[in-house]
Amino acid sequence: MAGIGVTPATEALASSGLDVADGVVVNEYLETNLGDILAAGDVASYQDTLFGKRRRVEHWDNAVSQAEHCARALMGDRKPFQHVPYFFSDVFDLSYEFWGDPSEADQVVHRGDLAGGSFSAWWLNRQRVVAAFAMNRPEEERDAAPRWIESRQRVSPAILGEPQRAIADAAGAVRTGGA
Repeated sequence: MAGIGVTPATEALASSGLDVADGVVVNEYLETNLGDILAAGDVASYQDTLFGKRRRVEHWDNAVSQAEHCARALMGDRKPFQHVPYFFSDVFDLSYEFWGDPSEADQVVHRGDLAGGSFSAWWLNRQRVVAAFAMNRPEEERDAAPRWIESRQRVSPAILGEPQRAIADAAGAVRTGGA
């Protein structure tokens, strides 16, 4: 069974005055065209400042992050919404997670054993991490992925692809000029 995409239920909003196109259109602050109205979750088509594109994310992690952002905004904290898109699943003994957006990647680096079910894939754009997939990988890789994507971390592809090296070495080599 697979759930692939949903169509946002916006019919009730047709005469509301809200801008609707593949969801309720919001800006980078999650504000609608009506100013005092915010939208969050599967229905919000937002301007993703991290990747520079409009997107609508259908995952509860995004909905929670956007709802928290809206609550802070309603309390007067007006900042752009920034969140690394994230998906995960656990199927029997397989546990996998995916972060980011690989659409602009110019290189993919693998770590681990692809055939053995414990590996990660790292999508890079000019050595900056833009997406990552981890299946049954150590905590240090799963922690690094969203942090590196959000900070636009440059890494050494050669070191990143060496599973015997600590993942932090891949970023450290770029900061120190090493290979």
